[in-house]
Order: sequence, then structure tokens, then C-alpha cells
Amino acid sequence: MAEEKDILSLDDDDIDLVSLTIHLEEDTKRKKNHTAAIIDEWGELLLEEIERKRKTEELKSKKLIPYILRRSDGKYTKEELTTYSFKDLQDIYNQLKKENQSSIVKFFHFLFNIE
Repeated sequence: MAEEKDILSLDDDDIDLVSLTIHLEEDTKRKKNHTAAIIDEWGELLLEEIERKRKTEELKSKKLIPYILRRSDGKYTKEELTTYSFKDLQDIYNQLKKENQSSIVKFFHFLFNIE
């Protein structure tokens, strides 16, 4: 690649076609390499964020599984629950929590039309 001193100025009247072509090719290569480096950097950041979110959901899932096992009356096994996604576990948890509400809470939810 050309050094900074070898880069042509477009103000010169005596630029020949070969020099201009070489200059443009090298400039294109520099820009492509720069863009590829930026894309690679962003890709790494996004992969790290996805991995962090996956670990967080995994930890939350481990907290939901014991509750579901206690309240589901043998409907689910631990092995089965570990195969479910976090969203599925959260849906099951919310359903069981709603089913196991006390009568007073159910009455107030009915009375005030709360979901």
C-alpha cells in the first residue's frame, strides 16, 4: 500500500491514468479494510451482548424451575423444564402463580377487573 507521501493530489494537471488507477485501487482497499474492521468489531460486541443475555436468562430459568416443580403437581419433570426456553418457563410460572392465588386476591381481581 502507498504511504501518505505517495498519495496523489487531485490538483495536479499531469496525473496519468495508471497512477490514478493505482491510487483509487489502494484507496478502495484501505476503505474496505477499515469498513471490515468496524463490522468485525461491532459483530464481536453484539455476540458478547447476546451471550450475556443468554446467561442472564439461564440464571433466571434456574430460579423458576423449582417453583414450577413444587406447584405443578408432577405435571412437569426437571429434565423437561430444562429443555424449555426462558419465555416458555416464564409463561408456565405466570400461569401457575395465577392459579395458586388466594381467594381474596381472586375476588379483588374480579371486583376491580384486574388481569
